Amino acid sequence: MSRLAGFYSPRYAVPGVTPYARLADAAERLRRLGLVDFREPAPIDPARLAGLHEAAYLEAFLRGIEPLASSQGLPWSAAVRDATLSMLGGQLEAVEHALAHGLAFNLARGFHHAVPQRGSGNCALNGFALVAHLRPGLRVMVVDCDEHGGNGTEEFSTRLENLYCASIFGTRFGCIGGPRSWNFHIRSERDAAAQYREALDEVERLLRRLRPDLVLYQAGTDCHRDDPKNSVGLSTREMFRRDLRVFGMARELSLPLMFCVGGGYQAPSRIAALNANSVRAALLARRVP
Repeated sequence: MSRLAGFYSPRYAVPGVTPYARLADAAERLRRLGLVDFREPAPIDPARLAGLHEAAYLEAFLRGIEPLASSQGLPWSAAVRDATLSMLGGQLEAVEHALAHGLAFNLARGFHHAVPQRGSGNCALNGFALVAHLRPGLRVMVVDCDEHGGNGTEEFSTRLENLYCASIFGTRFGCIGGPRSWNFHIRSERDAAAQYREALDEVERLLRRLRPDLVLYQAGTDCHRDDPKNSVGLSTREMFRRDLRVFGMARELSLPLMFCVGGGYQAPSRIAALNANSVRAALLARRVP
């Protein structure tokens, strides 16, 4: 099996900050399995963030001005700021690789809850909206498969006419839908796996109709049945099939796709195993004739 082009820097994994630190476990597992050819990205130049979030929030986050600096819910530090800038640099480099070669992976997290005015839900800056912001000539479609709805990306889609978002979630997290945003709420009292398949059918219809220039996929792990924050309850096999379906859609429609990882609150080793399964699904979908 060939390796997937992946972007990751040790700067992503801030020691002692759990959502960031666990990325080191995933990187080590992927290297050990030989699934990813990692390239280390340069941090984004902060000047490129101008106009994405509101100026007062950007200044607060970049300089550590409280209370806005910690509004994502994690204590601000220079290391957290630098990790975020590095992950955003990886996001942009992974997008360029996907546009040139069809598929790429950024081993990053912490984007989809950040709204224009502040951070939210352990997300400081919105790395999905950033792509649409910097590439206004591209029609960018985010497929967000996380336990928690991508409310920040949805809000940005009301401001960026080239940004579209389809979010499949168990916890709404403020998502209400909109002219370029579609929500699929998985209800725990029904067959969640069947609902998920139906939602993915609808996402495929959207992709066929919209034909975006680029797909950004959030392969969240917190909808796994053993995650303490899950309500969707997908098994490991069902999550693998979810990923395979999304990657298969992009391959069949010849749409470039870049993906990153999302939430997860199990032991880091369990999250790393689920991340590795997402990479396996990407590689398998790429090889299917």
